[in-house]
Amino acid sequence: MAGKGSSEAARRRPRSRRPRAPRRRRSFGLSGRGRILLIAGLCFIAAAYPLARTELLYLGSLLAGMPLLALAFVRFRRQRMGVARHFSPAVAEAGSPVRVAVEVRNLGSAKTGEAGWRDEWPWSPYGTPTARLRPLTRNRGPFGQDSAVLVDYVLDPPRRGVFEIGPLVVDFGDPFQLARGEIVVGARQKLVVTPRIAILPVTGQSIAADEGSARALQRRNTGGEDELMTREYRYGDPLRRVHWRASAHHGELMVRQEEQRSHAQARILLDTRRAGYRDTAPPVDQEPESDSFEWAVSFAASLALHLQRIGFTVEVIETGLRQLSSPEHPEDFLESLAAVSLVDERPGRGILSLLPDPGRALGSVFAIVADAEPHTVDRLVAQRAQFDVAIAFVVNPHNEIVLGPLHDAGWICIAVRPTDDLAAVWLAAAELREVRRARA
Repeated sequence: MAGKGSSEAARRRPRSRRPRAPRRRRSFGLSGRGRILLIAGLCFIAAAYPLARTELLYLGSLLAGMPLLALAFVRFRRQRMGVARHFSPAVAEAGSPVRVAVEVRNLGSAKTGEAGWRDEWPWSPYGTPTARLRPLTRNRGPFGQDSAVLVDYVLDPPRRGVFEIGPLVVDFGDPFQLARGEIVVGARQKLVVTPRIAILPVTGQSIAADEGSARALQRRNTGGEDELMTREYRYGDPLRRVHWRASAHHGELMVRQEEQRSHAQARILLDTRRAGYRDTAPPVDQEPESDSFEWAVSFAASLALHLQRIGFTVEVIETGLRQLSSPEHPEDFLESLAAVSLVDERPGRGILSLLPDPGRALGSVFAIVADAEPHTVDRLVAQRAQFDVAIAFVVNPHNEIVLGPLHDAGWICIAVRPTDDLAAVWLAAAELREVRRARA
């Protein structure tokens, strides 16, 4: 089932930023020096006839001919090069530097001359400054080593996404630098940029554990089987599940937990519907479509990895079409988070279900929403009773339409802004949880 879900998520993942083959272009023209010589030559030729001076004609022809010959040299000179890029780290994080090592090889049978290079990317300033590329010796074929040079630079991805880096542009000229040519070398390469991941403090783990999960974690220290397999009686629990020995020990009715309750479980709801974010705007120059959604994605990634790290079984649920891989496979999960986007679809029956079985409580649930639609809020309210802990992180709330019903239903609500620190929000949720437990 997990493999099927992963393949379905990969099939539905957005493809808008996948790399495509570059348009092969070759441009050429005269340099400033070449244009001056050409203009001077034409002036001498024009003056030679009224002055009847043949030496001016010869001099003008020489001056005009040199840049034209240089232009032909650049135009018809064959340059064959290969390019390979290596990113370090291979999967980047938004806002963190990435070192790009570019290996340029001469695949031609002739030595290259002095040249310049620059690499391109899709956000401002759209590429590196032009730098010197030293001459490369000729390719010696299968029995020798190809000529190669390694150049590098540092890239700072401003946001998450799957971006195309490249192509490499090589700028070369003739020996006298009278004409310049420009060719595209190699193809674009995909760079996966994950959302910013924050290390959440471990002191906040208590808010994620339901009573059964907490006792499961405590078993490592106490070794008590009764503590692992029981919890306090709740209204509606069948009497056949009462654990009498544990009840006598605690002085209150205790019931046996179902088998799956012996492991800490947490569910994270991420609202991926465009209608749930009021601050959406058409992306310009690789700017995010919604700052609130970017914060929600970053926090969902940080929370899922944090819970996995401290031993919880985590499932991420989306309000829209499924795009995310399972957190059980962190690399695939982070790559899917890099590409996740807001979706448009009509609400329908069963579009949001936190529970595979409505009769069971499944530990803790975390909802990360903004201006959630009424049907989403209604589902969260209706399913609150099925969880021991329910915390809603509401990003940039504009009114009480979301906060009010969730709070009244028993959700712990944290109002956040897209600029808030992720770890600080997690600590704030832990404090509110402790306050709620103290009042209970």
